Amino acid sequence: MTPRGRTFVTVNSADNGGGAERIARQLHENYLANGEDAWLAVGIRRGDDARTVEVPNRARRSPWTRGCLRVADALPAGGAAGRLGRAVRERMASPRRWRARQRGEEDFDFPGTSAIPTIGGRPAAALHLHNLHGGYFDLRQLPAMTGATPTLISLHDAWLTTGHCSHGFDCERWETGCGACPYLWSYPATPRDDTARNWVRKRELLSRSRLSVGVPCEWLADRVRRSILAPAVRELRVIPYGVDLDFYTPSDRRAARIALGLDPDRPMFLCHDNCLRERTFKDGAQFRGALERVGAAAAGAQWIALGAPGDDVRLGNVTLRRFSAGADDATVVRLLQAADAYVHPARADTSPLSVLEALACGTPVVATAVGGIPEQLKSGGLAGAIDTARGAAPTGAVVPGGDAGALAAVLDAFAQREGAWRAALGHEARRDAERRFDRRRHERDYLEWMRSLAAEPANGAAGTEPRT
Repeated sequence: MTPRGRTFVTVNSADNGGGAERIARQLHENYLANGEDAWLAVGIRRGDDARTVEVPNRARRSPWTRGCLRVADALPAGGAAGRLGRAVRERMASPRRWRARQRGEEDFDFPGTSAIPTIGGRPAAALHLHNLHGGYFDLRQLPAMTGATPTLISLHDAWLTTGHCSHGFDCERWETGCGACPYLWSYPATPRDDTARNWVRKRELLSRSRLSVGVPCEWLADRVRRSILAPAVRELRVIPYGVDLDFYTPSDRRAARIALGLDPDRPMFLCHDNCLRERTFKDGAQFRGALERVGAAAAGAQWIALGAPGDDVRLGNVTLRRFSAGADDATVVRLLQAADAYVHPARADTSPLSVLEALACGTPVVATAVGGIPEQLKSGGLAGAIDTARGAAPTGAVVPGGDAGALAAVLDAFAQREGAWRAALGHEARRDAERRFDRRRHERDYLEWMRSLAAEPANGAAGTEPRT
């Protein structure tokens, strides 16, 4: 049987999971829908799609390692047997790798990486990489891989610019060599500080690689230009994420609240329950501080925390009701349609899909001014009149990161203003999503880019001036 189209191999840590996994899978599916011979190579395969293939790291390990892993697989997950299984898997199976990880060295020992360019049965015409962290990809093979095959990488975080973390919060050591890391716990966490050597090793590997780089926001593009990744860049494009505007769509707020069993007449704020946790990319301290400061109007609103099921949480004068949607995206849409505002207090972020989904549902967003979030929102006008006839309505508000007082003031403004004011913001939010954050535009831009790369006779030589 003659293969269809050109072979495009998309590469990511998993096929299902968070926003990066969803974006990688959607782009892969769009390549396939447009006639290309598309394959998705992943570190962990959770679904059953026939064109999704797990990178064969385990199959290419030593007989000793494979034997240890079989023993670990056979042991029960819990109790003493579970602890033994973890020890066999992590220590006995590959003792040298375990010792290196304990020293803080980033683990690049993944022998299945070399199979990625031919994982679809014939050499790829172009590769589309996504997250290379997650314990599945050998970064040492990147120079040879990108020298042989035109390669595009979509960055969803800053891991390729640092000595270990995907987000460094307020740390700027990534520009000068890392070391003395203040955030060893930040994902991917490391038990000891070897970040300076990790940074040097990445810099050397990237200096011999050639990558076309796509980012969702100008904030990340600027970081790439100032980082150890810059010498590898052939071309840098800012391509904002997109969402399905036919699925994430506005609806009558009262009807949505009634369908969810909520009060149709009281203002409602929606957040994610990550805001209640420590050591995440959300700013729980800022969020809790804001709720302790809000006035009576905001305190009397309905507060919904989307995430894991659990008891209601009392913070200051506010009671948060936990709401679990599980894997039901339709319920998430209904919650966004019901909310007067989606609240997203982040310590670090790139270009969160949840913000775009809220805007598409006609829901204004209150968020912190970190990463690429300010590029997603048209902020302002919260205290004054909104001239909707002249298109002056904002789509939400951004506040300084860590400033609980500023967040409380904005939440009070949302709760105190009349419903028509909030509706005007929601109307502009949807209009802006249609203009800037359409998934079809996002997929078209990447398809055209991949096709242009596949048409090249060979990858660019190191040292050429990158195009932006």
